[in-house]
Amino acid sequence: MEKFFHSKESNALIATWAAAEAIIWFVIPEFLLVLIMFMKVRRKIQLVTYDILGTVIGTTIALALHLPERALLSVPYIYQGMISHVHQWFGEHGIWGIFFQPFSGVPYKVFNALASEYGFFIPFFIILAVVARMIRYLIVYEITKALYPFVHRFVRKHYAILFVLAMAIFTMLLMKISNTYA
Repeated sequence: MEKFFHSKESNALIATWAAAEAIIWFVIPEFLLVLIMFMKVRRKIQLVTYDILGTVIGTTIALALHLPERALLSVPYIYQGMISHVHQWFGEHGIWGIFFQPFSGVPYKVFNALASEYGFFIPFFIILAVVARMIRYLIVYEITKALYPFVHRFVRKHYAILFVLAMAIFTMLLMKISNTYA
């Protein structure tokens, strides 16, 4: 697995995945990158950079598309409650409402689809969106940095099993969020 993350193909995968997630895809690439932090992948910063690049490209495309709410609701795991919350956050906090995204469970694409309705300065919105999304990385990075000496060998040896476990945890969290906003 580590060999793949040293390849140029992993750059394309991460960038494409992040871009697709900003527009319509329902799974974030971050849960994959979290496990990479425990591995001896020397290109961690480069992979995060490709995630940021994909986020910027995907955000730009999503803002240009400006999906109507009806189309947004046809995307898997998008619910009216999510749209209502984003409207509330943007209405109450303006462009700064994007900072609710990382820990709200509301997919980033919902914020992108609704941002155009509020007349935000798009370059500033994209910068704030990247910052908001990178806050998650920073928090997770600090936690993994503290745990790294204790669990690195285990994660490296059992990456495939932990990847499946991470997907199971992600699925349970997705089900909880779906119940919350449905």
